[in-house]
Amino acid sequence: MYTTGSDLAVEVLKHAPVLEELDREPLDRETLERRLGISSTTGYRFTGWLTERGLIEETDKVFAPTVLGETLADDVSRLEATVRSALRPNRSEREDLLKIVGLASALTAFREKSRDRRDLEQWLGVSKSTSFRFIRSLTELDLLERASGTYALTTRGAVIAEAVDTFETNVRTAVRLGPVLETVRDVTPTIDIDAFADATVRTPEQGDAHSPVNRFISLVKGTTSLRCIDSNSIVPLYISDIQERIVDGLEAEDILTPLVVANVLAEHPGKCIEACRSGHLTVHLHEDLPYGLAIFDDRVGIGVRNEETRTLQTFVDTDSPTVREWAEAVFESYRSEAVRMERFGPRGFRSAIESGRFDSVDDADIAAITRPHRSDGD
Repeated sequence: MYTTGSDLAVEVLKHAPVLEELDREPLDRETLERRLGISSTTGYRFTGWLTERGLIEETDKVFAPTVLGETLADDVSRLEATVRSALRPNRSEREDLLKIVGLASALTAFREKSRDRRDLEQWLGVSKSTSFRFIRSLTELDLLERASGTYALTTRGAVIAEAVDTFETNVRTAVRLGPVLETVRDVTPTIDIDAFADATVRTPEQGDAHSPVNRFISLVKGTTSLRCIDSNSIVPLYISDIQERIVDGLEAEDILTPLVVANVLAEHPGKCIEACRSGHLTVHLHEDLPYGLAIFDDRVGIGVRNEETRTLQTFVDTDSPTVREWAEAVFESYRSEAVRMERFGPRGFRSAIESGRFDSVDDADIAAITRPHRSDGD
């Protein structure tokens, strides 16, 4: 059964005036209320809704949009521009925009084909009176016209229907990918969020605390190659399931910070030696890594950790060619700046550290890691 448009898209549109005002400049609540001409009660309600959904954040009583909020503010602006242009010479007020987005499911129905009232009623799963109301509203807006006993979108109706569908898709995608948006905001090259529209998203909030980790491991089991930036922020490669795959022939290449490698070598020397001897793992050292990125045979994944709990908060993966092209460019960029460890062991670590400049690692760190180990295969 279909509903009368996306509740989330409609709510974003209702709160868009606050979001757009804050997108111009951060404001305290009193100034925001004065500029928008709204009451204190409305101001609290609107900022509360936007804050709870991660669209704005408050610092020292001043509100500013998050990356997610900035993204959705841009989406609203694009939708408004399209609708305003298509409805000319008719007026396109926010009330009309809300009505149009609220009729999104009906617009989608007529994008597929022309329909009579009964067909619309059955397709949407709504009552006779509701289908009449939908048709009347779309006709009054000159988005729908009747011909030969059925209704079809007008030329402007087709333009607006496409714009609304794009807006709803962008809202759903952006909200699902909120943590990822925040993480990749300052990384070059940039990536268009639209490329993640069909991504698989795993979070602990879905009822399984281990869902993001399990998703990553399942993809590792199905690939013959793996390239990572900061795999430790997603799932460390010394975890048994992954380490065994490397020993058995999985070609893995990982870019890690020196401190992560130092800790792994100190805490899991046996597994490191075994991985080193397999000849299937290549490790590079880089001082500053943005987030967890994994490139599999046919998918690309991004992992975001909760900074407080240090657990995997979100894992997103997709088979989008656009995302793969972006991910490979990011990986090559960081690998070109990194120092390769010739062997994944204490002596390989010391050699790599000595050949590069790593401010986060001091002599004590090196000494702790490079003490001789029995059966040291390095």
